[in-house]
Amino acid sequence: MKKFNLWLATYMIGPVLGVVICLLEAFRIIKFQHFNRYPIWEEKVIVISNHPSLLEPVILPLMGFPWMNFPWVFSPLWLRIKPSLNWAREFREEFFLTKKLIPVSVPDKRNYYDKAYMGLIRELNIPVKRDGTASDRMATVLALKEVLEQGGRIILFPEGGRTYKAKEKIKSPQGRALGKLKEGAALLAILTGAKIVPVWIEGSDKFLPNDKFPLPRFWHRITINIGKPFTLNKSNLSAISKSKDIRKAANQIITQALLETGDEVG
Repeated sequence: MKKFNLWLATYMIGPVLGVVICLLEAFRIIKFQHFNRYPIWEEKVIVISNHPSLLEPVILPLMGFPWMNFPWVFSPLWLRIKPSLNWAREFREEFFLTKKLIPVSVPDKRNYYDKAYMGLIRELNIPVKRDGTASDRMATVLALKEVLEQGGRIILFPEGGRTYKAKEKIKSPQGRALGKLKEGAALLAILTGAKIVPVWIEGSDKFLPNDKFPLPRFWHRITINIGKPFTLNKSNLSAISKSKDIRKAANQIITQALLETGDEVG
């Protein structure tokens, strides 16, 4: 049943939602900026984003459509043709779901992951307990680490919730607000050496307000800006921190990259 749900989510639900996103883009309700920065074919990627509304967990996993759903159709020719007697087996291993171009999301277990409507896409998510123990949080980190080490991708909203709920906020030079980031993304980047792709979403909280019963307001526009991908290494960490707390230094770099991505929005 799990494999069937995974197949359904990948080849049915994902493409339908992907077409919806494409239509919204065609009607200029959604605008992507610097999409050429998005690493379509690369492995081991952490996408980090601000979280102004409930819309981001729906849009961001679909940014790689249709490439991520049908890689054998859209992949570069050199990836599909290999001089090998085991070509069929290698082809399957290269492009089947175990090699996830489809990103894994991290929904809250109680509020989202355990809900019935998540049944069909549950295999594409790893739950997190926001009110859990340190052991619970570490279990989530280790599960995400395994995804990355297998060449997968993950999407994180390191504010730990929607921006308007943040008790402590940081502002960019142009006034973009961001809740103080949790250090999970920084820890994963340090442990795995994964490439980080910062994404800033502007206007989604106007399109889908943070009301109790939100309704889409199609006259508002959403801008999704892809920032410059980067990796964390000793040189850029030591450049801003002489202390031994590498995680805090990494978190500072990620925060700065996210705010700079926000300030690129016109």
